[in-house]
Amino acid sequence: MATLDVRLLGPLEVRIDGESVAVPRGNTATVLAILLDEAGSVVPLGDLVRAVYGPDIPLDPDTQVQNTIGILRRKLGAARERLATVGRAYRFDVATDELDLLRCKAKDAEARRLRTEGDLAGAAAALRDALAEWRGPALADLSGAAVEAVRRRYDEHRLTLLERRIDLDLELGRHAEVVEELRQIVAVHDTRQRFTSLLMRALHASGRAAEALDAYEALRVRLADALGVDPDQALRDQHVRILRAAPADPGEGDRAPAAEPPRRVPATLPRGNTRFTGRDNETRLLDGYLDAADGEAGLAVITGMGGVGKTSLAVNWAHRVKHRFPDGQLYFNLRGFDPAAPGVEPGAVLAEALVALGVETQQLPVGLDERIGLYRTVLAQRKILVVFDNARDAAQVRPLLPVAPGSFTLVTSRDRLAALDATEGADTVPLELFSESEAWALLVRRIGLDRALADEAAVQRIIAACGRLPLALTLIGAWIAANRSLSLATLADRLERATSVFKVLASTDLASDPRSIFACSYQALGTLAAQAFRLFGLHPGPDLTVAAMASLMGAAPVDAEAALSELAGVHLIDQPREGRYTMHDLLRAYAKERFAEEVAPERRRAAEERMLDYLLHTTRAADELLTQHGGGLAFGDPAPGVTTEPVPDLRAAAAWFTTEYDVLLGLLRGGRGLDDTRTWRLAWCLAEYMMIRSLGRDLREAQTAALAAAERSGDGFGQAVALGYLSAALMLDGDHEGAAALLERATAHAEATDHPWALGFVHYGHSVRAGREERHEDACAAAETARLLFLEAGDPFWEFRAIWVVGWHAAQLGAIEEAYARFNEFHAAAKEAGSQLGIANGMLGFGFIAQLRGRFNDALECYADAERGFTAIGYLPSAALARERTGDARAALGDTAAARRDWLAAEAVYAEFGCVLELARVRTRLADPGTALSGPEEGLIVLSPGSAHERVEAALHKALNAFGYDVLEPASDETAR
Repeated sequence: MATLDVRLLGPLEVRIDGESVAVPRGNTATVLAILLDEAGSVVPLGDLVRAVYGPDIPLDPDTQVQNTIGILRRKLGAARERLATVGRAYRFDVATDELDLLRCKAKDAEARRLRTEGDLAGAAAALRDALAEWRGPALADLSGAAVEAVRRRYDEHRLTLLERRIDLDLELGRHAEVVEELRQIVAVHDTRQRFTSLLMRALHASGRAAEALDAYEALRVRLADALGVDPDQALRDQHVRILRAAPADPGEGDRAPAAEPPRRVPATLPRGNTRFTGRDNETRLLDGYLDAADGEAGLAVITGMGGVGKTSLAVNWAHRVKHRFPDGQLYFNLRGFDPAAPGVEPGAVLAEALVALGVETQQLPVGLDERIGLYRTVLAQRKILVVFDNARDAAQVRPLLPVAPGSFTLVTSRDRLAALDATEGADTVPLELFSESEAWALLVRRIGLDRALADEAAVQRIIAACGRLPLALTLIGAWIAANRSLSLATLADRLERATSVFKVLASTDLASDPRSIFACSYQALGTLAAQAFRLFGLHPGPDLTVAAMASLMGAAPVDAEAALSELAGVHLIDQPREGRYTMHDLLRAYAKERFAEEVAPERRRAAEERMLDYLLHTTRAADELLTQHGGGLAFGDPAPGVTTEPVPDLRAAAAWFTTEYDVLLGLLRGGRGLDDTRTWRLAWCLAEYMMIRSLGRDLREAQTAALAAAERSGDGFGQAVALGYLSAALMLDGDHEGAAALLERATAHAEATDHPWALGFVHYGHSVRAGREERHEDACAAAETARLLFLEAGDPFWEFRAIWVVGWHAAQLGAIEEAYARFNEFHAAAKEAGSQLGIANGMLGFGFIAQLRGRFNDALECYADAERGFTAIGYLPSAALARERTGDARAALGDTAAARRDWLAAEAVYAEFGCVLELARVRTRLADPGTALSGPEEGLIVLSPGSAHERVEAALHKALNAFGYDVLEPASDETAR
């Protein structure tokens, strides 16, 4: 196979077997750049057409791009097989070392790994190597809108890498070395605040505080002149610290004081529509309302019928003015008129908003009023833009409105929301149908000016048939562009024969029926795309993936992807982010109608069954990866035709739960076709995730539904599991008596089933309960019984959890040798089973015992082995725990600076994976290094100042969590021996 050397990070260059290849500039180079941007992935033909031609689509664009592909293959010569045809799409296969972009990403990943391991110098060197791949602006010799978008993305990535490399240099104490480099960078990127922050930090650490203050003032003036904004809060805080002559800490970076909560700047607006057309008057109205707010909490409402373009206007205007809101922008789809959902409740929106603004999950209040209060407190003194799309009514919106001066809220709704006008002083922007000129402009952008001018009368007839409704015009325009052989006059005839409903849209109800327009696009679809369209409305979430659609269709993923690409090509669906597809609620309603009318009942139920199996089995796979939920009961294989989501590692598992959590919980709340067995099994698969995230209320709700389902079906195993987790929920709430009663019921069901895993599970629950009541001997006995039962059930993961609990309580009882023996047993079992995860956890346990004995150097070796083991198998949160414990040991040895670096590395990983309890703990370490676990003195385990229980629990909490996230009550000072 020919070897390639392809370069995008600068002028486009291609070398094959060392020889330069002259790729023609223009369409050929653009196609190559787009394929390389998606190297190894399938790029639909329609995407290449849009990238090459933009809005000016020529006649027969597919053939022209296919001809361009032929030219490109000829130029590639011996490497032509790298450009593969996949249906109506293409893929360019290239190895990591053959493309500068991939080499850069690999070196970036290496830098992150070295940073996690504490090798700051190595990480900085890796980032230098990554940056060395750039030879100038990306794709510097190419032009066009699509290329420009790629270039901006790459160059933004380069600046981010540069920021991270300089940040590492500063952490390594190279302040004077980077000052002049930073001055040159700031001169070019004069409004990029992060570079000025780094310059201020370098100057301050070099003893040049006055110059640091000058750099801040110069930036403040530039921002005011160029953008009309002030520096962000983090930079203002840094400025204040320098003014107060606070001593510089090279390891501190730009962190806010530890007592302050993190201040996140959310940016959750969806992508704007590059073909947005018209609405100049409405845009001027919104600009005026924003100006008139003048520091107050502004509020505007866009109202109009479905499909009139409310969301497009809101999102595009929000992007237009977002620079005026330096503290962030939030977007929420309230799904008020979504036929697949009843609308999002205010409490759920507030939770999502608070997390986006920096509130940790475990700090979220339960009650709606409390969440409203915290939301308004967090937003105080912030200038933030909030967009609430598709609101049902004023009651849904009112609890979500910011009141802080300087914030601005934009709401869209089919309802006029008159109550907001009356009580909240909302300004209203009524959105009507397009004018004739706007409708003409939109349609022309879709079909091309030459084609429109060739038959202007037909274009006017089409506009009239569409009733000047933007959604209808968008769909018809996409349909016309995809059907070049059909004359505009023939299409106009067809539309006029179908219905006359759009001729009276302006005077009829706002929910007027656009079925004729939808039907034109729907009837022109291929067989697979039409099937995908009908099935889209069956999915319970706001968006779906290729695997989800493949499961609904019972088809191969490649067919599902092709169907979704076809739907996206004619604008029947959107792709708001990579790999996920969504559909306008009017189209979803039409899709549900087509599904009900055209699909036989037995096929409907089969599709529902496949969808539920897809969700259940993917959740099961993610659960096993994320929480080591061993199981004990085989779920069997998914139904034929089901394609589960690929969950290869922890990141993918965490992403699945984050993205689909509301959908999965909604299934348990509303049924949606779940039978009893799937109900309690799905709740089982969600239980450990809920416990990790301290979602006690959700755990209780889910397991209540699971218990009812297991009772209806008479499933004793399911009842034992549901009752066990319900008892855990009550323990989290502090209801020990209620938890004890539920555990007794769970025990009765487990004994009746005589299933060793169920029996082990309830005994494990008894050990947790005994531990919370500080009955350590009882806890040891129950955990030992659980261990033997899990051994019998053949579930090593839960067996390991039980061994850990035995070791924990042995340590609480002062039996350090017994604890060591248990960890040794654990480690031996892991080695015999060939479990890398178990071996790494064994080393973590040995490190803990060594630390308790005061053998800190031994502890450091064990923790290093554990961290390497966790990292090798991708268990980065556990690797972060080992790193955190390394910091504890180094702090005990008096090396506070090294300990701080370890804790910062652990903090970064905890933040990435959302490990909220661990994040709070390590930040406590950073704020007060004295909270780290110390060693023994005069034969006793002597802990640093504070409650002995708190220190011991902090030291072991995550170690237990690594095998089950067990939450145990504290021991008394007297038992810490």
